[in-house]
Amino acid sequence: MVQNATDYFTGQTSTDFLNPTNWNSGQLPTDYHEINITGTESAPVTAVIGSAYTTEVPSLTIGDYGTLKITACDSSSASATPVFTASALQIFDTGSLIIDTASPVQLGINHISGTLTIDDSSNVTITSGSLSGNGTINLNHSTLGSESAGVVLDSLMTVNLAGGSTVYTQGNGTGGTVNFDPSTQNMVVLDQNYSNVSTVFNNVSENSEFAINGSSGVVPVSASYSANSNGSYTLTIATSDNQTITLGNINTENGYTPGSLTVTLDKAGDYVIADSNLSSSIVSGWPPGHDHTSSCDDNTGGGCNNGGGSEHHHHNDGCTTPTWWGGHGSCSNNSPSPLPWQGHGDCSGHSSSGNDKNFWDCVGKDHYSGCKSDWSHWTNTTPYKGGCGSQFDPWHGGNSTPAAFPDCNQHAHWTGTFAHACG
Repeated sequence: MVQNATDYFTGQTSTDFLNPTNWNSGQLPTDYHEINITGTESAPVTAVIGSAYTTEVPSLTIGDYGTLKITACDSSSASATPVFTASALQIFDTGSLIIDTASPVQLGINHISGTLTIDDSSNVTITSGSLSGNGTINLNHSTLGSESAGVVLDSLMTVNLAGGSTVYTQGNGTGGTVNFDPSTQNMVVLDQNYSNVSTVFNNVSENSEFAINGSSGVVPVSASYSANSNGSYTLTIATSDNQTITLGNINTENGYTPGSLTVTLDKAGDYVIADSNLSSSIVSGWPPGHDHTSSCDDNTGGGCNNGGGSEHHHHNDGCTTPTWWGGHGSCSNNSPSPLPWQGHGDCSGHSSSGNDKNFWDCVGKDHYSGCKSDWSHWTNTTPYKGGCGSQFDPWHGGNSTPAAFPDCNQHAHWTGTFAHACG
């Protein structure tokens, strides 16, 4: 039996995790190495994994003032080989693990006192089924857990949801504190069996959604808020068998007063409890951050950066910089075809139409339905506001002259509409 050895990341040459000269052993860690990335307050250390690292790490320690950032992107398919796997993980108080890739990443038994940040991903799997410790989990336009595999969150843990994110919890493991970004649509999915949820929920707004996992067998029939004496609210969810689930520590965004609620079954099969002011098409759509790999939203059919385009979640503002539909059009082309979203049209292949009439249905509505208030419904001469069900805009097949607005103007319009913050 081989005794595991510890290999320390020194970063003496660069931040490249895959450069042997950055390790104290002078070689890349093997499957019997325990990896340690630790710095000091005066000399923090950062390691970046930019390409797939297929060696399974038996133990990963991110110590104080250490950061591991994973950006490797081989495929956005959940069935693809993970670009990084750790059987065990610990993050110290000032340590940080940042996962910024749509490719699969697997993390095993863990203790997190520092920070785990997941950006633009639905393919991070917690193989132990739980996150332990008193650390912080940041989800930015991401989904953690799934309908079939919720994550047990430690009662001392803080979870921050932003940019359109969803966390699937399991049992009583709903975390200590959940902070919603009130400006974007975010969701917490429960599979509780008739109990009191002690988690503190902060910054709850019209955009904040709670849901009951459809696979749990619990069917909510109604939900309502009631005011507590300390200024917080209690959410009471009644189920089909006359039981209740109670969330008694809900603190709302400043200026928001909870109103009536709806219970709606969404495309993932979960029962969403949402403010009745939200559009029904938003509530019944995919959960925020839900990344389903289909021909609709996979740029030309494979890989996170296939076809010269950026991975489909990422975007940049402005007409001259790449966006997540990169490779599907040119800002300098003022004709109706090719459009920046060309190829996302009919869900079965590349549309030859300048309108690409189903783009909104196939991509926009799935991923950016929370931006409904920013969706401008165009005529030939006048822009005006419309809901996510708008049908008569130049790129939805309802206008006979899509060239009325040059390609570049439409490009900038999409960029503004689909900003993660839903401005």
